[in-house]
Amino acid sequence: MLYAALVSDDLSHPAPPAGTAHAHPASDPGARCLLRKAQGAFQKWPEGFAGFRASVACETPRGLIAGQVTVGPPERVDVTCDDLDLRACLGDMLWGIMVDRTPRFFDEGDGRFPISFGDGRDEGLGRPVNVDTRLGQLRYWIDGSARIRQVERIARGLRVLTTFDAFARTTPGRILPAQATTRTWDLASGALLRSESVHDSHGRIEHVWLPSARRISGNPGRTPVVISLAEHQLL
Repeated sequence: MLYAALVSDDLSHPAPPAGTAHAHPASDPGARCLLRKAQGAFQKWPEGFAGFRASVACETPRGLIAGQVTVGPPERVDVTCDDLDLRACLGDMLWGIMVDRTPRFFDEGDGRFPISFGDGRDEGLGRPVNVDTRLGQLRYWIDGSARIRQVERIARGLRVLTTFDAFARTTPGRILPAQATTRTWDLASGALLRSESVHDSHGRIEHVWLPSARRISGNPGRTPVVISLAEHQLL
């Protein structure tokens, strides 16, 4: 899941012992503030948002495949589709979007862990910010406009790097990813296991920004998949 890289795997693990969750003795206050601001720039769904349903049409190498989807935060994703592989793909995609769009306090996510600036600065990607999680290494690159441009996660023998190449402006001061690439390497051998680029489109339904289309391009030689969502209905 592409954008779920923004949410640490450690969210599913117990919080630090009582009395230590907000202590952060190893944190750099400036790094914490910058990461909080950068994560807060991403458009979220409203508090208490019940979800949506939509029709879906997928252009695949096997032809056009239609279906229905229902998304209900925080954990419900239902996909009706005759193609089992595509059903799994849609489920993963929508779950990742739901995780990224569901509001969450910073101190319930990466803010639970020590945060510090990394070494160096990249002219395009910005300044690295390290999060000392339990399950591996997590690093964000944040540019001069306080936007997350890259996320690197090293855990469970894999290195996963997500680069955000373009953004779409939504409500004032908020953005959503419009183009991103995720690459996954085997940590031991250094072999590239997977590369995937996505182009996302978003639409506003009443007061909520919802996904409207995604174009997925994989490794060279693979036919892109285009997913379109329409007829959105808020639940």
